[in-house]
Amino acid sequence: MNITIFGASGAIGQHLTRLALDNGDFVTAYVRSPQKIKIDHSNLRLVVGDLSNASAIETAISEADVVISTLGPPSDLSRKLKGTPVSDGHDLIIKTMKKFNKKRLITLATPALQSDDDKKNISTVLPGILAKVFLPNGHAEMKKMEGIIKQSNLDWTVVRIINPNVKYKEQSFDYSFGDRSA
Repeated sequence: MNITIFGASGAIGQHLTRLALDNGDFVTAYVRSPQKIKIDHSNLRLVVGDLSNASAIETAISEADVVISTLGPPSDLSRKLKGTPVSDGHDLIIKTMKKFNKKRLITLATPALQSDDDKKNISTVLPGILAKVFLPNGHAEMKKMEGIIKQSNLDWTVVRIINPNVKYKEQSFDYSFGDRSA
């Protein structure tokens, strides 16, 4: 499988890249800072660019079977909104996917994104409220990205995470379905 991973130089992106390569997949890693990638593999191709570089994004997506984004919102406590580069980047990624007739998108987000299937309880409601109050820039990114993804008509999956404390070798990942433990 040909997988394009945006944000592949981050902790989650590198972990996902390793897993895909270990599975025998071909990975195109879209990164802003290639020196951060600590992986050397014959099935790994780096594409360097920022989230506004349409040409580089086209290069990264053109051969993909699936596009994965591990891009996250800023952890900026500032009250002044500073733009939405991550959601704007997702908009360009989705437009490029449509151009090349790519259908499958998997992306990370925070619980600020809501699902019609969410059961309303403290674990599904409180994180979004806290983000809106304490992380308004990240919250604005997520809400804008939510609209872009929902209107995309792609086969998409959003993985909502809190505190992405990535551990690779120890395999200490924990997850839930929002309203109950997994």
